[in-house]
Amino acid sequence: MSEMRFTISVPTDGGFLGRECNSRFCRRYFRVHTSSIRPKMHCPYCGMLFSNDQLHTRGQIEYMKEVGTEQAKEYVYGELDKMFSKLANSTRGNEFITIKHNPIRYRARPVFPRFRETKVDTELHCPECGSVFQVYGIFGYCPGCRTENMMIYDANLAIIEKEIAESTDQNRSLRHAYDDLVSTFEQHCQKKAPQTADRPRSFQEIFAVRQFFKEHRNIDILDRLTEDQLLCVRRVFQKRHAYQHAEGKITEQYVRKIPEDAGLFGTQASLSIEEFKQAALILKDVLMRLYQP
Repeated sequence: MSEMRFTISVPTDGGFLGRECNSRFCRRYFRVHTSSIRPKMHCPYCGMLFSNDQLHTRGQIEYMKEVGTEQAKEYVYGELDKMFSKLANSTRGNEFITIKHNPIRYRARPVFPRFRETKVDTELHCPECGSVFQVYGIFGYCPGCRTENMMIYDANLAIIEKEIAESTDQNRSLRHAYDDLVSTFEQHCQKKAPQTADRPRSFQEIFAVRQFFKEHRNIDILDRLTEDQLLCVRRVFQKRHAYQHAEGKITEQYVRKIPEDAGLFGTQASLSIEEFKQAALILKDVLMRLYQP
């Protein structure tokens, strides 16, 4: 069975091509500069590897189907015209049968994309492989080489701080920022955690994480922290939990984890950009321990 192949150019936006993760558990959108496109690429959010032709967005796929249909119709009509023209010519001068042929013409109509690539503000340059890409919010990998270095952490913090600065509801943005910071910390711990039977499902309990890495990598990730630094991190983790599960209230569970705040029982947990930034810098130093050879 023969097949037809057509080359279809997908429009870009400022040199960036929209991509969409092909995993049904992710499906998130990102953009890669055309100079950084590779035959196989990683999703920057979930890290899964796909062939580049598996990362087309739904809008791109519909556009390519329309263009392909038009090109196929032009080709098929052209082939039919050749066939009937040849058949008509073969009967000329035949006194018993004559076939007349009216030329069949079809020119592929121009197809204009109905989609627009989504704007993504955060642009990154991977220091490992040079890939240039754009992402939304929290991510974990370079799509080109799947790097896991601390550039990813710094980029995530820059994204979070930008969102806070541009928000009209800073408290709401801070709630998301505390959540994103803990998620970023957990993401890096998951990457560096050995695959063991007692590997925790979650890396959101700071002392449990400490114990795990002490046992399995002989690293105490908290041994360089002062008491004040450790308290700051503990507060961020518990405030994040309070806003996720207790509408931001300081509960008995919170006080058991942070007895220093017992006098605040029943009140709303306070959030601040200063506390967030301090905790982010502390956690960066904590994670650096995991990235050291």
